[in-house]
Amino acid sequence: MSFLLIIVLIIITILLGKLAVKLGFSEVVGQLLAGVILGTSLLNWVQSTALIHLLAEIGIAMLMFHSGLSSDLKVMKQHIKASSAIAVFGVVVPVLVMPLAFVLLGYDLRVALFAGVVFAATSISITLAVLAEQRKLATSLGAIILSAAILDDVIALIAMTVFSVVLGGQLGLGGLVPLVAFTAGLFIKKYTLADYLGKGTSMAGKWFFYPIFFGSIGLTLTLPSTSDKIVAIIIFSILAILTKLIGSFLGAKLSGLSSSVATAIGAGMVSRGEMALVIIQIGISSGIVSQNLSSEMIVTVMITTIVAPLIMKPLFKNIKKP
Repeated sequence: MSFLLIIVLIIITILLGKLAVKLGFSEVVGQLLAGVILGTSLLNWVQSTALIHLLAEIGIAMLMFHSGLSSDLKVMKQHIKASSAIAVFGVVVPVLVMPLAFVLLGYDLRVALFAGVVFAATSISITLAVLAEQRKLATSLGAIILSAAILDDVIALIAMTVFSVVLGGQLGLGGLVPLVAFTAGLFIKKYTLADYLGKGTSMAGKWFFYPIFFGSIGLTLTLPSTSDKIVAIIIFSILAILTKLIGSFLGAKLSGLSSSVATAIGAGMVSRGEMALVIIQIGISSGIVSQNLSSEMIVTVMITTIVAPLIMKPLFKNIKKP
């Protein structure tokens, strides 16, 4: 029965992910919603079991490995100055502002600091999709954004690893797995074996492990039911968008880029998507944050993932000479 429910979860998650793309949203949003619909918040058809949790953990490792495998170090080196400044400012501003917002709204300091790490991340896949759609992927704009996003996520992963080990105790060692997987993918890339591994992990991830990972998050998601939580999520969402946008903009401007390009780059860094969700799951596994408290963060991540492409598209379109 457990395996049958997993199959149901995979099928519904994939279908809603595809539907989300058809409607102009990110696939991740549809996959999360599938979990919400099937889970405790609505239908309660599928419960999060030990097996689902294990498969989701494998999905995290595979996702990070494939991200590393897909990262181009040569491109990063070409734009290292600009991308480094964008990544650093894009991390520093959310790390400073988001914890303050959480504390002011009554959250525990530990949870608040963790939120800073969560919202330091950037979703490469969503930005990649919009860049490809706008035919900016092979431009310097695309290269700078992707390089900055990769550096951004490396910083966030390192911060999460340190955070989980220091505050999560022995369970926090699980936070090492995504970083190790990402690094492994990054360095295996130069070998011939990388092509086979890339295709294999991509196929297995796309049709099995990734839907389970994203769907499993939705299974246990508690939707906000009080006005306080709804207001908090609105505030967090606005700040999550602005901090990344402003931080990345400042980094781009300091690198000598024009305001229009800097704004487009800032927009390209807004979405938190899969990377933030990975960090949240590490936090839950490490005991840094409870499943209940993570709900506000997950919903905020979903909102940034929905809003980011809406901001990116017109700004990317207006860049004539990237």
